Amino acid sequence: MSHRRLGATLACVAAALPLAAPAVAPAQSKKAKRDLTVMTRNVYVGADLIPLATQPSREAFEQAAAGVYQTLVNNDFQTRAKALAREIRQRKPDVVGLQEAARWMRGPDGLKDGSTTPANDVIYDSTEVLLQELNALGQRYRVVASRDWFDFEGPTALGFDARIIQRDAIIVRAGSKVRVGRSFRGGFRDTFDPPTPIGVARQLRGWVGFDGRIGGRRFRFVTTHLEAYNPEIGDQQMRQLLAGPLASKKRQSILMGDFNSDPRSAQTDDRGAARQPNAYASSIAAGFRNPLPRRATCCFAEDLRQTTEPLDSWIDHIVVRPRARVLRSGRVGAAASERTGGLWPSDHAGIWAKLRLR
Repeated sequence: MSHRRLGATLACVAAALPLAAPAVAPAQSKKAKRDLTVMTRNVYVGADLIPLATQPSREAFEQAAAGVYQTLVNNDFQTRAKALAREIRQRKPDVVGLQEAARWMRGPDGLKDGSTTPANDVIYDSTEVLLQELNALGQRYRVVASRDWFDFEGPTALGFDARIIQRDAIIVRAGSKVRVGRSFRGGFRDTFDPPTPIGVARQLRGWVGFDGRIGGRRFRFVTTHLEAYNPEIGDQQMRQLLAGPLASKKRQSILMGDFNSDPRSAQTDDRGAARQPNAYASSIAAGFRNPLPRRATCCFAEDLRQTTEPLDSWIDHIVVRPRARVLRSGRVGAAASERTGGLWPSDHAGIWAKLRLR
């Protein structure tokens, strides 16, 4: 066979074979199996509760509580949940950490005895409503871990008691490659419990998490909502997390949530140690890294129909240890086009990231 005919034959054989695919596609496919998309979303309890603790009398408390209730109604979670569900459908996170998920209830008209007669008439349960809206969009998620940490009931000037049960929760997408193992939860030793004219408001904050596996890689996922009104206590809570469920520096760990801690407020010495309590700084000092761009996530006005109050603090975070490659990331709930029925989805923006685990 001549060199010319041999060359032509080899060219035909080569043209019939997938030259690059066998060498590249399997490797890429193997890596892609380790890709994990996560989101942290503070869905907003619906109104600012702290003013209830500053009232001088029971009568003033009842007036303030009536205002809280009216704000809650105006901020219409049923409508906001549609926007939140669209955010999730578009990004398709495997795992979502929810903060300020809440069940609101009211008591019967004419009865204002606080927790003596628990209010059980459900106004809405934000976790259930959100799952329903996701299901309506063809996105099925399930709760894999949750923990109630605030249960408070009080009288209103509207003639009935109002009650809130607040929780942290984790939802996982049906059909995700994530294999969910053991779930866990716990409470912080240090808490901020403001007094009110009708009794102390115990805020038993904590965390929820689970051990998972994707593409042969094991990881630990934890979400939390740290103290908002006392940075020292917030830092103590973070340190408890780092000494407890996140103590192992060898395990791939993903911590996310509302830290109520802005990295820009951290003051450090020449060695990088925090001069003042800062929960975010403590997580970084423990080896966690924030792979996302710095973007404000908080907070719109209490009335979610207002548009003049901008996001100006960065307190919602996703941090990982050891490092993981970020393939894509972004912020949700911050653009005017994402409003529904004139409402922002929440007073926070959410953040999401597609990570490739090591």
